[in-house]
Amino acid sequence: MSYDSDDMIEKRKRRSKLRSLRNLLIFLLIVGFCGYLYIQRDAWIPKLEGIGGRYDSVTQNDGTLAEGNFPLTISGSSSYQAALADDTLFLLHDAYLSTYSMHGDAGDNRQHAFQNATMNTAGKYVLLFESGGTSFRLDTRHKNVYGKSVDNNILSGVVSDNGTVALITESGSYACAIVVYDNTGKRLYQRNCTEYVVDLAFHKDSNGLCLTSVKVENGVVQSTVTSITFNQVDTQWTSMPLETLSVKSGFSSNDKFCVVGNTACAYYSSAGEMQGTYNYNGTLVSADLENGKAALIIQDDQKRNTSLVLLDQSVSSPKVLSIDSTAEEVRVCDGDAIVMSRGNITSYDFSGTALATVNLDGAYTSFLKQDGYLFLLGYDQIDRVDFKE
Repeated sequence: MSYDSDDMIEKRKRRSKLRSLRNLLIFLLIVGFCGYLYIQRDAWIPKLEGIGGRYDSVTQNDGTLAEGNFPLTISGSSSYQAALADDTLFLLHDAYLSTYSMHGDAGDNRQHAFQNATMNTAGKYVLLFESGGTSFRLDTRHKNVYGKSVDNNILSGVVSDNGTVALITESGSYACAIVVYDNTGKRLYQRNCTEYVVDLAFHKDSNGLCLTSVKVENGVVQSTVTSITFNQVDTQWTSMPLETLSVKSGFSSNDKFCVVGNTACAYYSSAGEMQGTYNYNGTLVSADLENGKAALIIQDDQKRNTSLVLLDQSVSSPKVLSIDSTAEEVRVCDGDAIVMSRGNITSYDFSGTALATVNLDGAYTSFLKQDGYLFLLGYDQIDRVDFKE
């Protein structure tokens, strides 16, 4: 055998040993990595499960429109209001208050003679009042309970779960007045106000109100909350001014009071002490409030971003979600925030998790939700779709 042949054989042996060593190292690395993954399995397996859960847990509703009695057609003027109370859909037209079951079965057509009629609901009660007029009435799904007139024009009004009615009216000598009636039409309380009251919220037991009034101080709009009871002349408490224009207010189950303004949202203790304020980074598009849970759609034109802000009875841990820029309305229903965008409605819990969604084909301006149904309010008709969460 020649020298060259011996050298080539030796080189082949060395290459074979190197390949074997390399393969062994790769095998040991793989074994070590698998061992590491096994040891750390409690940390990474839940994350992988969560990735799937974020998609699988969102209920996709098919958006099929209910048939039979639906759609409900709005006859005459296309201007109408809709509300849900006591498992009944109430439609307020120019001349009638109409009732329907959840399945669209027609009930009553009750005539009214109000100009510029407005409707509010709570519990089983429906309040109708003549905005800018003096007449109001209280209804249930079964009947008209009573109708009355007040001395001055009505600016706004609310009704409680037990049928107590509170009206904000004009006043000849004061900024406005508050008049309160029980569910039989008996006057319970009257108060003259030196500042303009823009919102009313009943105490949980309906024995009093929180009045939110506004004033302008050095060019800045301020909102102040005053708590009253119907059996006392003196106020319970008055809050410090909040630099915003109140658009909605209400109590939580633990007696906190929330004011949603056009630039900020604040929570107060049961004694009227401010517990925190959330200032918006943009323009308020829509807001709703239920049992102290506030949901806000905020549009930031500078960042070209639209956000859903969720406040669960506190401003300490807000959940901020980026949502579709076409989002135009939010409602809080049964503890969840439901957002209507162009062609879609999606619900979220207050931890920020998406729960359910449905795609919409028609053009709708608003919606109502109850018992797994969405009532879609269009220009001249109302549709219904299933909405399972």
